[in-house]
Amino acid sequence: MPFKSRSNIGADLLLAEKLIQLGARPPIVSQLCHLTRKQSIAFFKAVKGQSPKQGMLPHDYQWVIRSAFNNIHASLFLSIIEDIRHRLSTPNLNATLLVAAYEIYSNVASRILPNRQCIQPLSSQYYPLDINRAWYLIGLLSAGDLVFIFCGRCHARYLGMIHPEVAFSQCPICDVWTDRSGRRRWVSAKSKMLTLNKPNAR
Repeated sequence: MPFKSRSNIGADLLLAEKLIQLGARPPIVSQLCHLTRKQSIAFFKAVKGQSPKQGMLPHDYQWVIRSAFNNIHASLFLSIIEDIRHRLSTPNLNATLLVAAYEIYSNVASRILPNRQCIQPLSSQYYPLDINRAWYLIGLLSAGDLVFIFCGRCHARYLGMIHPEVAFSQCPICDVWTDRSGRRRWVSAKSKMLTLNKPNAR
């Protein structure tokens, strides 16, 4: 596999391998590790022993607000990214930053945010936020489509959305109710009435 001759190619390949192991797809590896599209696909096959998944990368800009569970995971990951950026004064995303932030997120998520349906909680494929969607959300945060909001009740830092078609700022901890199946849903006028009508509601 011919690579361009440069001094940091070894470091780029090590980061590319780590990204692929975490589940990153070739377009992301190519962008962050200075590889061509063909090189990133070939390297993916070498690392994984199989061809990469076909199709578009995650691009649902409303994913963060589709459920409180999604919002908690996205808020955790992007908080980690922002804290690392602030401490290291690195405004731009690079492979090292993405790998470090996602590894911290995976470790924390497996310990304090377990999904009851997870069979293998240490595997990133069982998190609602995989590394490809995490990369996409970083772009939304950088563009200002996502903003951090502090809840005055529980003091959590969570993500709100600023977009011409939707303005959303509900706390994923306080502004939710639990339905009969145990799922946490965003509070709405209807859900508030259902909560008030529950026999044991407080």
